Amino acid sequence: MREIPKWARRYAQNRTLPMLVFFAIFVVGFAAFGGLSYLTAWAYMTGQRPLAVAAILVLSSFTAWWIWFSFMGGPRIMRRITEHLYRSEGAVSSGPSPDGNITRVSPGVGFVFMFCVLASVGLGLLGVLPIRYMQPISALYVVPFCVYMGIMQQGGGSPFISLWATLYAIHAILLVAGAPIYFGGNWEVLNILVPVIGYGVLAALAVHIYSRYALRRLRKLAASPDMTEARG
Repeated sequence: MREIPKWARRYAQNRTLPMLVFFAIFVVGFAAFGGLSYLTAWAYMTGQRPLAVAAILVLSSFTAWWIWFSFMGGPRIMRRITEHLYRSEGAVSSGPSPDGNITRVSPGVGFVFMFCVLASVGLGLLGVLPIRYMQPISALYVVPFCVYMGIMQQGGGSPFISLWATLYAIHAILLVAGAPIYFGGNWEVLNILVPVIGYGVLAALAVHIYSRYALRRLRKLAASPDMTEARG
């Protein structure tokens, strides 16, 4: 009986499918901020002022939606997704948050993170930051942001974020050290997409597999003779 709470907690912490959805939204948001910032800077530098104004308006609207999603709508949406994806496995919680593994981000931290994304993209377009090292530069604010999210989860969150951040940081270190993991020419965009998406998929797969193992252990313990006698 003492083993059941331990494996219930591990199972709850590793129910990563909602986190994968949240991560996908994060990737889309990251790409949208970068793309809109690029479009704005390119339109301004090429003298296409109407396009630049339109891009700024779209970027402002998306920023407003992102703020709403991060601070208000996101946790509620993720809770509904969790209930739907795991409806056949029942309800379980790994920590004090009613939203499961989704962490509410404080407005100040959210603004700083968005500013770093926009600033790094803008400085990269202006040639201030070398394109070759955009991934390591992004790791300087992405990894601390992930550490912050882990701290806010108070030990009850999924290891998905910490595992992905670790892989992302290792990739940045290897790239700075001169490892041949850089895409050149027209494939430069992959230097961000591959670490972000690739390591995210690997981390999610590893955590999801462990959640299945924890669920089997939990069900086996619940069906053990000792538990049957305790219920009787």
